[in-house]
Amino acid sequence: MITTECRACDMSVDLDRKALVKQYGASLRFVELRRRLAVGCEKMICADGQDRCQTRFPCLLQTNLYFEGSTSDE
Repeated sequence: MITTECRACDMSVDLDRKALVKQYGASLRFVELRRRLAVGCEKMICADGQDRCQTRFPCLLQTNLYFEGSTSDE
């Protein structure tokens, strides 16, 4: 299972990893999955062009995995 949550929208959902791979393919990155999950969210792209969506994957932190470009100091 992949846990997804958004603090801004008070949303939390567990997604089936195998179903995601079947739907989007094994090469889908978490950054892309985040955008797909937030389609239609008014916080994703605000009028000023800033991404204020707070969708994240807490399960990655639990397994010590990080997004591209992040460091262990974050």
